[in-house]
Amino acid sequence: MSDLKKLEILRVISRDATPGQPARFNFNSLTKTMDMSKEELNTLLVELARDRFITQYVKKGVDSFTVVLNQKGLDAVQDESFI
Repeated sequence: MSDLKKLEILRVISRDATPGQPARFNFNSLTKTMDMSKEELNTLLVELARDRFITQYVKKGVDSFTVVLNQKGLDAVQDESFI
């Protein structure tokens, strides 16, 4: 189940981010869009960063974060898998 949620996070990020370029997102809007808690979203983003699908995951205060989508993350969205 968490892999599906991770793919959904990458899918949402890929809509508004250019691979290799930092993009800023709002926790509140993403948690509503994805129907998950901020803590769960944060945990999955940390896992995606650890696995190098994203980089430079940095929380900006309590409401937003900055992230860079890697090519590996974009490939996962296009393939709809982590293989």
